[in-house]
Amino acid sequence: MLDSEKDAYATKDEIVKAKLIRDEGVIFVSEAFGNPVQVEADIEDLLDLATYEALISECYQKELSGKTLKLNPKIPRVAKRYKAAFSEAGIEFQKTRPARLMLKKMATNPVDVVPPATVQRFEALFDVINKRMAKQVARVLKPFA
Repeated sequence: MLDSEKDAYATKDEIVKAKLIRDEGVIFVSEAFGNPVQVEADIEDLLDLATYEALISECYQKELSGKTLKLNPKIPRVAKRYKAAFSEAGIEFQKTRPARLMLKKMATNPVDVVPPATVQRFEALFDVINKRMAKQVARVLKPFA
């Protein structure tokens, strides 16, 4: 599974051409949104925006004290949007921090961290993964020709 961005599409082309994986074995996060060709997406984009904002506020509370982030809505991917805003505010952004906080919260109260819209997007992604897996299992595996 790859994020949906220019470099990831190039990576897919490289690994398919090198016959490390078949074309249908590569899944992009954007496939959870129904029209993957027109969507740039990272795994963070599957989360509800309000949930992601709350995670950012909590895990960067100290650094953000007294500062206002200016998010650019023209940046399609939420992690990239925050990275740019943090950079403008002079703060280093690490997208692993909100991810770790989310995992910690998931262990104690997943309902608050994963609202229905987020569940639907993850279900859509898992549906794509399951369908691709079923196709792979159903066919007779042959070496690359």
